[in-house]
Amino acid sequence: MLPVLATIALTFSIVFSPVATAKLFDGPVDRLPLEQRVSLRRGEVVFLGEDGDYTCRILAKSSMDNAWQVLTDYENFAEFLPGITSIDLIENSGDRKVFEQINKIKTLIFSVESRVQIASTEFYPEEIAFEAVDGDLETMNGKWTLEPVSPYPSAPPDQVLIAHQVKVEPAEVLSDGIFFNIYESRLEETLMAIKQEIEKRSSQ
Repeated sequence: MLPVLATIALTFSIVFSPVATAKLFDGPVDRLPLEQRVSLRRGEVVFLGEDGDYTCRILAKSSMDNAWQVLTDYENFAEFLPGITSIDLIENSGDRKVFEQINKIKTLIFSVESRVQIASTEFYPEEIAFEAVDGDLETMNGKWTLEPVSPYPSAPPDQVLIAHQVKVEPAEVLSDGIFFNIYESRLEETLMAIKQEIEKRSSQ
């Protein structure tokens, strides 16, 4: 009887020990703070930062490849991203792309159109670095990163955690305060639009 009880006790300690539990929940979402995990699993955008330095995250039900195809579908951005009225792919040199986009911002008080050329460098399937090389922004640079997410340990991934990091400085057209307020609102809308487009294509 004692050997049986000892075996049960050992099994219980392995299953419920803090170390074993920690190993079970170490995916890219589980490593984030609790508040962010809850928001992501509700389908919300996690938005952090201020004054032109931002980190945003979304969780999309999709394969890595499908999410990658949406994030690099530059020529069709105007079809699913808010505020973009036109896109022109200027350079396509393997992993390096340069495209120009025209953005239109409308508020109750004014309407502003801006132009920016963006150079992206792709590191399939995990990262896309980008920077503004011309246009109406003083500076802009950052990256997209993609990580596969499994529903439980050892299961095949069925979601993608997408992070967007960006630093941006406005030109002199708008004051910093107005620019950052508009940019933050548009950035959150953009992340949600990307999530929706990824999941729409994934279900087709």
